[in-house]
Amino acid sequence: MIKVKELKKLIENLPDDAKCYAYEGERRGIGIWNNGDSVFDANKTWWIDAGECSNEETYTEGFETNG
Repeated sequence: MIKVKELKKLIENLPDDAKCYAYEGERRGIGIWNNGDSVFDANKTWWIDAGECSNEETYTEGFETNG
């Protein structure tokens, strides 16, 4: 689970034309990509863990870190 406030912070600087999908398999979350017809030929990708659980998840990939 991810709170909307944190999700807004993560995606605020992403390109407006980026595409996204929800994924449930070995991991659950939101995949985002830019410049490509699919995530496999994307120029850049991002991942946000967002499974159905009561614990807040904070694992992400592809985002710039501050500090």
